[in-house]
Amino acid sequence: MSTENGDKSPLSADERHRAILDRVQAQGTVTVRELAQTLGVAAVTVRVDVRELARRGLLNRVHGGATRIASPGTGLSHLAAPAGATGSGPAAAGEPGRAYTFGVVVPHASYYYPKVVSGAREAADARGARLILGVSQNDVAEERALVARLLDSGVDGLVIASRYDPQHSPDTQAWLRGLPVPVVLAERRAGWESGSVEHVATDHERGAFDAVQHLAGLGHQKIGLLHFATITAPRLRTGYEAALEALSLSVPPPEVPQDLLTESPQELEAKADAIAEAVRQGSLDALIVHHDVAALPLVSRLRQAGISVPGDLAVMAYDDELAALSDPPLTAVAPPREAVGATAVTLLTQRLNDPTRPLHHLLLRPELRVRASCGTVTETSAPQTDEQVSA
Repeated sequence: MSTENGDKSPLSADERHRAILDRVQAQGTVTVRELAQTLGVAAVTVRVDVRELARRGLLNRVHGGATRIASPGTGLSHLAAPAGATGSGPAAAGEPGRAYTFGVVVPHASYYYPKVVSGAREAADARGARLILGVSQNDVAEERALVARLLDSGVDGLVIASRYDPQHSPDTQAWLRGLPVPVVLAERRAGWESGSVEHVATDHERGAFDAVQHLAGLGHQKIGLLHFATITAPRLRTGYEAALEALSLSVPPPEVPQDLLTESPQELEAKADAIAEAVRQGSLDALIVHHDVAALPLVSRLRQAGISVPGDLAVMAYDDELAALSDPPLTAVAPPREAVGATAVTLLTQRLNDPTRPLHHLLLRPELRVRASCGTVTETSAPQTDEQVSA
């Protein structure tokens, strides 16, 4: 509905709910920002609507948006291509009317991976392909069951962010090697024994290296790294230590915390207190925190302990899911999540269209987004991506 001057007239709550559900069913995943623009209402109104629809069990509420409820009994959500979608996929490969269907399995639906899925969906839409999404909740048994159901449904290929790092899990490598359709790992890397599995992932080693280099360029000399025990953590530490060595900087002393075991307020408070003491003792002047879920409350606790950010301590987040919402806004390393998802679908399509082409193992360089938490305020740096390809 529109008024005479072209502005959208107010929609009732029921009309908004119907419109939100229609969009979620059509796209599979939508953002609050997208819905607010489409409906012509404030983002806070959309958040209230999404919360209510999730309470009724009509959609899944995730960070920054909503996703379609999984099909009953399967744990799978169908992200169909829009009606009339066209692209450069199967039809261009000499298969008129043949549209590929890809299964996508990710560990989480509320953090990091919604943007990977969004990128995959956009790439699939551009090719007239269809996606079926499964969320494993970081459970390996559920992951295997989801993949089995996807194969039973007849998918042509799979995009998988596996529970375990294939490079350090022979069992995962053997499982991937035995799958009967093309597989592209997203934000994981194929191991030596993964067979014909391809991958596209963020170059986290480079991301950590760039973070240290940026902080050192601002004059910081005592730079720490605090992270959860994730698949990403060893890669971050590799890049971090390489940067310290290249810049002739020392690793902070043992009393500076390096690991987070949980997201509990008690642990974050204890680590923040130890960090504050290290700052007072002159052992630390900058800290990289993976990931945003820890970085934001950490900054708040440091402020309570009398540590100014960035005055006393520069803080940089790694992931950039929430970093811009901090006070002060946190400089962050942002993995190219949408590009990872889109590239995974592109690789699957290319593999199906030409099974003889060389296997691709791609690393995408993350972007450094400079804000106000490291002693300078500038515009976001220009995006940087590079690819490492191996046959």
